[in-house]
Amino acid sequence: MTPGPITTDAAAGVGVDTMDGTMKWELFEENRTLTTRSGQMIVNDGEFGKWNDTDEGRVKCFLTPDEGFGDAIESLVIVLYRLPIIAKRDATTGAWSFKWDDDALYLTSTGLRKGLEQLKVAPLWVGILNSDDEVPRQEREGVADRLLEEFNCVPVFIPHDTLKQFYQGFCKGTLWPLFHMVSSATDHTEHTTRFDDRLWRVYMNVNRMFRDKVVEVYDGDRALIWVHDYHLMLLPQASRSRLSGVKIGFFLHIPWPSSEVYRVLPWRNELLKGMLSATLLGFHLFDYARHFLSACVRLLNLEHEANRGSLGLEYDGRHVMLRVSHIGVDPERFSEGLSAPSLTDRVAEFKERFADCTVLGAVDDLDLIKGIALKLMGFQRYLDSAPKMRGKVVLVQVAIPKAARVKESVRNEIRELVAAINNKHGDGSGRRPVWYLEESISFESRLALYSIMDALVVTPIRDGLNLIPYEYIVSTSEGKDQLILSEFTGCSRALSSAERVNPWDLEKLSNVLDMVVQKAIAAAPEVELKRRADKAYVSAHSSQQWAQSFLHDLKEASEPAQVVVEVGPLAGLPGVLAYDEFTLLNRSAVLRAYKAAKRRLFLFDYDGTLTSITDQSSQMAHAWARPSEAVAANLDTLSKDPLNDVYIMSGRKTEVLEAGLNNSPTIGIAAEHGFFYRKKNSKEWNRLLEDADLSWMELALRIMLMYTDRTDGSYVEQKKAGLVWHYLDADREFGSWQAKEMRDHLESLLSPFSVQVVTGYGWLQVRMAAMNKGVMVETILRDMPEPPDFVLCCGDDRTDEDMFAYLDTHLDPSVKQFTCTVGVKPSHARYYLHSSNEVGALLETLVTGSYPRGVRPRPRGGSVSLADLVPDDEGSSSTPAVPQRTNGPRTSASGQKRRGLASSLPSQ
Repeated sequence: MTPGPITTDAAAGVGVDTMDGTMKWELFEENRTLTTRSGQMIVNDGEFGKWNDTDEGRVKCFLTPDEGFGDAIESLVIVLYRLPIIAKRDATTGAWSFKWDDDALYLTSTGLRKGLEQLKVAPLWVGILNSDDEVPRQEREGVADRLLEEFNCVPVFIPHDTLKQFYQGFCKGTLWPLFHMVSSATDHTEHTTRFDDRLWRVYMNVNRMFRDKVVEVYDGDRALIWVHDYHLMLLPQASRSRLSGVKIGFFLHIPWPSSEVYRVLPWRNELLKGMLSATLLGFHLFDYARHFLSACVRLLNLEHEANRGSLGLEYDGRHVMLRVSHIGVDPERFSEGLSAPSLTDRVAEFKERFADCTVLGAVDDLDLIKGIALKLMGFQRYLDSAPKMRGKVVLVQVAIPKAARVKESVRNEIRELVAAINNKHGDGSGRRPVWYLEESISFESRLALYSIMDALVVTPIRDGLNLIPYEYIVSTSEGKDQLILSEFTGCSRALSSAERVNPWDLEKLSNVLDMVVQKAIAAAPEVELKRRADKAYVSAHSSQQWAQSFLHDLKEASEPAQVVVEVGPLAGLPGVLAYDEFTLLNRSAVLRAYKAAKRRLFLFDYDGTLTSITDQSSQMAHAWARPSEAVAANLDTLSKDPLNDVYIMSGRKTEVLEAGLNNSPTIGIAAEHGFFYRKKNSKEWNRLLEDADLSWMELALRIMLMYTDRTDGSYVEQKKAGLVWHYLDADREFGSWQAKEMRDHLESLLSPFSVQVVTGYGWLQVRMAAMNKGVMVETILRDMPEPPDFVLCCGDDRTDEDMFAYLDTHLDPSVKQFTCTVGVKPSHARYYLHSSNEVGALLETLVTGSYPRGVRPRPRGGSVSLADLVPDDEGSSSTPAVPQRTNGPRTSASGQKRRGLASSLPSQ
């Protein structure tokens, strides 16, 4: 019998049509496997027709590494503040002993190592040695050799005095409270809080020490570097200045604060730029990523984007990806610990001590942000409202003291609350309602405590992810696993079964405690159902899966290769980079082509190219912006050469451009993107579009003024043939939202007119649809008496892409063409310069005509360009090397292609 086509039925299973028209049903196979690019799901259905919902392991999901994933990584360098090694020195013999620290990196060291073993990746670990004893200088080489041989670890030796200032001074004293948003405007002396510049310098120096060690051990162009946590936020930038095209991952294990809180930090921009030099940034929760992006928008004026589920932003010519994925625990470690014979006696001891009691428990650091005092106040209120529960409920609170964060005021408040509760609600027989342990607790003791607890109570006032609830979930037995979690801890969003509370709301906390105790006494069946769901979630989101998934994204991310240039007076200084994907304009090459040309055309944007623009450009600064005297003089000199045609291409109004260029009659001007233009040696203004219908402007202006009235810091710039709404001085996020709303509003109302609504950096413009700089370039070329054999075109924003695209596709290949964008970013231009100062230096070069041999002078009003540190090749042809290009748009660092002339996005 030949089977017919396979059909499916969602309720019944798989059936096959036979030749006689009957349906033959086949049983599901056990252990069906669904494989995707990055993972597998195994489903064990058992026997068909029998409902199987009791087996917790019926559905298993896990990440499957790509075939050869480990082999594809030549090396992986993991950089963290402390190595996951416990080091001890024998006081008598002086011998060192080392072992893995399974609780390192927020209790995830074991799972991280296992995940990497599954990928067949042997990472090199870089960090300081976790020891109370400082390694003497004469012993460092021997200790380092042993750590490398036995653990594949590379220590960074830093004096303990420096580490104390770095860790307790800056990391825990400055960054920790600020990032947890518990900083105060006054210090412990009630004086205004001040930030210590000396500690900042220590932080920078320690990051440089780590950078030097990373550069020393880095091996291979395809190697990955994974940096962990806030101690090393400058390391990505420091490493990138020394390593070419390296892929750097950075994961922040603590919250990122609101931008309003973060901006008080004097070194806020330096830290942001340090992190933005990474290829991939990781955050536990979207809230933290959102705060980070908000800081980038408000402080660095960057724009972020979401593309197919991933977040990213463009910075310094690179695409930086953001990833939201929280770390987990290693369930296998807890399963093995629970089955250890030594645990039985410890569990029996706890059960005997708390017999016939409902046990509420917690394990917290002794820190203000953990909210232990609020938890005790809520528990006290619960006992006051339920006197019958005296002797039947106990709270076991473990507070682990951390040397860098313990404040005596916090410690004393907790002890006083514990004493008050026990004195008031003790039953007189030695039983006390609060068992308070102020000490470190071993892994075995944690497991024993978890296994007898009826509920976990975690009430921080601000926290990162907090993995204690995850540990509790994989350690509990049947019928337990109730969670009371503060809504201010990250894991409360991931664990759906938790009772979320505001720890400041003591009445609500008291009521939730009562509800949880009643469910534990009644052995409510929903508790077990929630326990299974929580355990399945935590098991599926282990630390192994987190590590593999993060490295997969880092491996697949794009990172444009960079060439580190160390020549001339800048040798040895970080941050001097040229980009393989973007070619830096060489002034000497331009000068050689200029001298050889017989007809030359110069096209310059105005704002941001000939004038300097700041990150915050007020209405007055925008009105007053004009080229420097040196730039204006050099433009005038170039324009007076009969072989040269110089045009200024701008969105500005005619009167602004005439004044800014000192009314030079030999400079051609295209104002309002070419709607008005004036030729060389002419006073007559021409229109690019004759008889244009401008009746739409009144309606558009009314709408813009309405939004201006609702958006502080915005204003409308009125032109003769267009309108621009500026919002750079407004709140950046609110301004962007308003611009999007206004764009939709304008496009719907102005659809009958031939106009465009376009947006750019801090502005929204309405202009004629057939009017842009590309069309203006076409007009200029058509009106020239003879075609040019040399073209220099410079611009800095999206409207200038129209010029670049037109020249790239319409000029004869024999023309010496230098299209140049100002700033490192994806562009249709063939070259780039870093700033408007370098544009001014280029003009100085062309006017001066040549450089003297040897050290070159610094141009007036400009800076030395990196390209000019490269010696002239006197034997080369006068024709400069032109990058190989296709007629299509250039691919950006993010993999997206820039749009061509017809659809490019203009700006002011």
